[in-house]
Amino acid sequence: MAIVNGHSGTRLFIPGQIVSLLGDGLAVLAIPLLVLELTHNPVAAALAATPRTVGYLVAGLPAGPVVDRADPWQVLIIADLVRAAIFVVLFVLTAVRVGSVGVILALAFGAGVAGVFFETALAVAVRDIYRDRALVRTNAILETASQTSILLGPPIVGLLSAAVGLGTALLVEAATFVVSLATLWGTYRRLPKSIDRRDPVSWRLFGAEFRTGLRYLAASSAIGALAVLQVITNLCLAVQTLIVFFAHDYLGMSAGLVGVVVAAGGIGGILGAATAPVFMTRFRPVPLCVAAILLIGIALGTVGFAPNLWWFALGNAVLIWADVLASIVVRTLRQQLVPRELLGRVTSAMRTVVLAAAPVGAVLAGLLTHLDGNNPRPVFLAAAVLIGLCSPIVWTFGLRRHRDIPLLRRDEKMVTV
Repeated sequence: MAIVNGHSGTRLFIPGQIVSLLGDGLAVLAIPLLVLELTHNPVAAALAATPRTVGYLVAGLPAGPVVDRADPWQVLIIADLVRAAIFVVLFVLTAVRVGSVGVILALAFGAGVAGVFFETALAVAVRDIYRDRALVRTNAILETASQTSILLGPPIVGLLSAAVGLGTALLVEAATFVVSLATLWGTYRRLPKSIDRRDPVSWRLFGAEFRTGLRYLAASSAIGALAVLQVITNLCLAVQTLIVFFAHDYLGMSAGLVGVVVAAGGIGGILGAATAPVFMTRFRPVPLCVAAILLIGIALGTVGFAPNLWWFALGNAVLIWADVLASIVVRTLRQQLVPRELLGRVTSAMRTVVLAAAPVGAVLAGLLTHLDGNNPRPVFLAAAVLIGLCSPIVWTFGLRRHRDIPLLRRDEKMVTV
């Protein structure tokens, strides 16, 4: 298949997705704030903060077959239309003061489901138009934008809410998806005919197509082993849910100092995405991924032993830096190794399984901390040990044979649009 590599037809693609990711960051606080305004109920607000997780539980597995059988570019456009419409509706409901919490949550979860289809299709779209160093650079740019939006999105929503009202923040969020929609349509219209557009979805074959994706994931030793390593890592990373409790309740830090710790993690995420291309062009991807995950274990141990704010903040920054680096390596490897016709299914299956490990790990982390007299240190140290033990095992039996897989291939023919 021909490759478009950042020429005239794709110049707006990355800027449009950066704006879209800003919308995702705004949603982190906008929806919970809206629910709190209506109910002042912390349980409802907590539910409002989980649309992405719920979205993957509802649509994570179906999204893959749909993206593979449909045109992924059309899926992106439809998902942006749905998300923009939902946030316009939320703006209207806020303006007229109408709408129950159930309706608000249903709309938020609908936006989360649309986001799942969007993220799955985006992996295929990026694979369609970028290769080699351009693919690495694009994944890094998008992840940098994602991490930046997570760091800056909530403060922006807070400022907008205080200055002009929460409704305006929701309208701005809708506008980000409209901008993304416009740039996607402009890119889609200029794609060369050699870009593979899929046949319409065949719902009769949906189950068979889904099983095909799972069989590939089970049969591919490289992608399968990476999935296992990600599940283990995400299970251990769930102890991050205890960071605020650890800093505030156990170490007695003020709210401001807790904010410093959380911000350090955000900065680490941005640096992880920004520095990923440097590491990915100098080191083989599989050993780099395993090394990054081992560094996550070391960072968890550092947090577990942290005697003061600065060690705590440093450990959290390194933790998120390594996590983002490993995620970008895995994403790029998946785009390079998985056949294009299966990429949607494999992407959604991996993400769903990996995300499912997080709530399990969070429950275990909270329960073990409670059983140990609300002392979170042993839980962080146990997570560090688990990563330290499992990573060499997965490397030895699943990934070592793939250690020489190159990330950058030089046999791709570049074309312009």
